[in-house]
Amino acid sequence: MRGYVCTMSQRVRYENKVDPEFEENVRHKYYEKLKDGCLKVRFSDKFLKCPFCHESKDYSYNDLLRHADRIASKSKTTSYKEKAKHTGLIEYLERDFHAKIKCFDSTSVNLTPNRNANEELIVWPWMAVVSNIPVEYKNDCGKKLTADWITEGYSPVEDHLLLKWHGFSGLAVVEFGKTWDGFYHVMKFIKAFEVNKHGRKDWFDREKCKDDKLYAWIATAEDYNRDGVIGDYLRKNGDLKTVADVQKEDESVICGLKAMIHERDKRTEEMNDKISKIDVQLETAMKQKEVMTENFNRDKEIMQKATEELLKMITDEHERTKRRLEEREKGLKAREAINEIEQRKLDDEKRMIELEVLEQNKTNERGLKLAVDLKREKEKIHQKIIELQKKLDEKQCLELRIKQMKEALEVIKHMTDEHHKAKNKLESIQNDLRVKEEELEDLEFLNQSLKVKERISNDELVESRKELIYGLSGNTSHARVFVKRMGELDEKPFIAAAKRHCSNKREGLKYGERVASVWENHLRDTSWHPFKVITVEGIRKEILDEEDEKIVSLKNEYDKDVYDAVVTALNELNEYNPIGRYPVAVLWNKKLERPATLKEGVEAVLNQWKIYKHKRLN
Repeated sequence: MRGYVCTMSQRVRYENKVDPEFEENVRHKYYEKLKDGCLKVRFSDKFLKCPFCHESKDYSYNDLLRHADRIASKSKTTSYKEKAKHTGLIEYLERDFHAKIKCFDSTSVNLTPNRNANEELIVWPWMAVVSNIPVEYKNDCGKKLTADWITEGYSPVEDHLLLKWHGFSGLAVVEFGKTWDGFYHVMKFIKAFEVNKHGRKDWFDREKCKDDKLYAWIATAEDYNRDGVIGDYLRKNGDLKTVADVQKEDESVICGLKAMIHERDKRTEEMNDKISKIDVQLETAMKQKEVMTENFNRDKEIMQKATEELLKMITDEHERTKRRLEEREKGLKAREAINEIEQRKLDDEKRMIELEVLEQNKTNERGLKLAVDLKREKEKIHQKIIELQKKLDEKQCLELRIKQMKEALEVIKHMTDEHHKAKNKLESIQNDLRVKEEELEDLEFLNQSLKVKERISNDELVESRKELIYGLSGNTSHARVFVKRMGELDEKPFIAAAKRHCSNKREGLKYGERVASVWENHLRDTSWHPFKVITVEGIRKEILDEEDEKIVSLKNEYDKDVYDAVVTALNELNEYNPIGRYPVAVLWNKKLERPATLKEGVEAVLNQWKIYKHKRLN
């Protein structure tokens, strides 16, 4: 509402500033249009209408003059252009209107039909029949005649040349519309022909000799009911009505329009009253606005002064606080430098202690491992000594037996014939012994040959496994057999844990990669061996030392999935590459969760080759 009020006030102020010379030009322009007849004021014999109001009611001369004067001089909401128009209307009514009315009445008196004519049935819309049109000019005659009649002031709406089955009939029907102006023009049109003795009666008078001029008369019931092209056309395009019937229809329409106009006038008066009230309210609101604007400006100045004082006070306090903070910052930086030096010393001492402890642990572990190895070697040597002792005893027994057998042989040699059978048996035994010794030598030679072949086969199998690993390195972890890098640290748990604890995903990603890289370096460190040896059911096993300092910190500081990833990589390195401590490529069976055999690797390669071959064939 406030924006609407401001707009109306601005429009009123703008329109009050219009140049008087410009307004005079507008007034003169519309006065000339009224004078020339471009704009009409009279619409019937009794009533006048304002040509500038779209929904104008019927006025008398005095009422129309008062209406124009009210809008031109008394209205506060009408635009300057409307005021200039109505000023021109006043000038026209006072100077030229009465002269035109007299001229119009003198002309229309002669053309008004008599009382009996009102009862005559006439074709409506108003039409005139024209006859005796030259046949040789039928193509351009219609346009030429219409142009001539318009020039003479009859204002025909349309004309139609009528044709018979053998060609042009020489007849035409001229339409003048449905308005009273059309009735006026058709009566004027036929009156001109009747004055020149070229009307209906003259055309149908067979006794007189006709000339080659046109004949015309108004279309009535006689023409409407006649057989031929004229009757057909009139029945198709018009109706029979009396002038009184048309007047009654127009009067009923006019009554309805008057009722609507009366209702519109009431609404217009109500709107004018509302506009007057709104003008008063607008004037009051403008005064209130001026008062409020003055109060606002005064309060604004007071608030600006208070704000400036408060801003100055805040600025001074800010400067004091800034100086205080700068001094405190210098002190904190000095303390920070001292703390950094002390922290660096503590870190160096802690690192040295950790290295000493680590070195001591390594020494203890190496000593323990050496003791275990020495004990194992000692047991092997003891077992070997026992075996050698047994062999020595067997050898001594064998030598003793051989000696006894030799002595027995000497005795047998001196035996008589009765001992001949025993001697044969001994020779048989010696032969069997010799055969067995030869077989033993052959078996030992065969065993050595098999060992050499086994070593060659193992070397070939190792090379084959390397080639399979190289060939299957492109397989993803979704394949049944793929190359798994045993001892490689999985970064995904680190990144996921970092993203869970960091609000910024990009920073979380960088932090997770950085932590994973730190633990990757720990895993590569050959000096870090977080394992201990235990004995289970007489079997010595090496397991993870959960009391190791780094393992404890890993378990306390990070999530379980991170801890599991590091422990898994550590166990794999200890199993597959404990000396080098770097990831080793291994063929892995995903379904059985174990290292794949050479046969399984070969089957995977063959399957890939079959798929590739099938794709190439397709």
